[in-house]
Amino acid sequence: MSKSYPKNSPIDTGDYHEMTLKQAKELWDSPRSRQVITLGSGKVGVCEVGDSQGFPVVWFTGNMGSAFTILLYENIARRHRIRIFCVDRPGYNDTEDCYSKGVPNVFEFVELINELTVFLGLYQFGLVTFSLGAVFGLAFSIRYPERLKGPIHLISPWVSTSTPGASTLMNRIAKFAPSFIIRTTLTALPSVNQFLGNAWGAFVSFGSFGGGNGNGNNNSKTKLIEDEETIIIYDSPAFTISPGRSYLHNQVYNNGIWNLQNGKSGPHNDWMIALERVNWGYKYEDTTYPVRVFIGDMDEEVPIAAWEYMSKRMKNVEFKVINGAKHYLLYRMDFMEDLFEIIRKSFSDDL
Repeated sequence: MSKSYPKNSPIDTGDYHEMTLKQAKELWDSPRSRQVITLGSGKVGVCEVGDSQGFPVVWFTGNMGSAFTILLYENIARRHRIRIFCVDRPGYNDTEDCYSKGVPNVFEFVELINELTVFLGLYQFGLVTFSLGAVFGLAFSIRYPERLKGPIHLISPWVSTSTPGASTLMNRIAKFAPSFIIRTTLTALPSVNQFLGNAWGAFVSFGSFGGGNGNGNNNSKTKLIEDEETIIIYDSPAFTISPGRSYLHNQVYNNGIWNLQNGKSGPHNDWMIALERVNWGYKYEDTTYPVRVFIGDMDEEVPIAAWEYMSKRMKNVEFKVINGAKHYLLYRMDFMEDLFEIIRKSFSDDL
């Protein structure tokens, strides 16, 4: 059984990825994008986009990703009446490295988010994560499930490197690479531009996402699979990055270089958690809160086999596969448009 969504969905998408250079610069420099809030544990950098009267959603970004990433969703969030908050984890940008024992702690970050959301008056909110953000998001659902509204939406979620089917490369790094080598590699990479340039290529090239020819055009049909029913989500139109979106991509990229070259502790903290050099304090199998997992069938960072295994061992999981896609689903604006529609429907009664 299949269902096709029309190009003009209940919310008219229009040219949802378009943004002028002037709009992008104003968004990048906006005080709303660069909030610094002082909590009991220290200063926290917060980026906010979307409808200021919309339903609140908290976003946990991926490994070495800054809160500025969500600026790409300003227009989509407004259209869907969603207000997104993204927090830089300790050691990134304006967020102080406030871990009490000097080492990253998943549940200390959970407590920071709990304190911050109470400060902001967000007593119940949606939660979306990308990649490594899943580790923090699922931990939050264990400690504060009553604070959440609707299922958690996990985009290309990270898994333990010991999970059957997980990346062989990551598993070997986790087992054999000394921590000091990881830190040295992150802070003294002579080829840092090439290192982040590879990531940048993934951000803007559909060839890196899968289903494209590498020049930004993608005419392939992408499907979202749920149990025995296949739902056709979209026929991807030809895609060209507008000047404004290109500017934001470059700013996010340059911000990543800045965090590495200035010896910020955030990237190292993230890798310590990703490679489980510190104990997460829980296992995914311990979670009971409903989640929706979106993963590309060509994802090499988190192979689909790992989530096929994990989805059978977790409770309340909707497992959705995006055919022909790789890891960086969050930079596919056609996918994100449909995801925001799914998120909006999760709490439509509150709008």
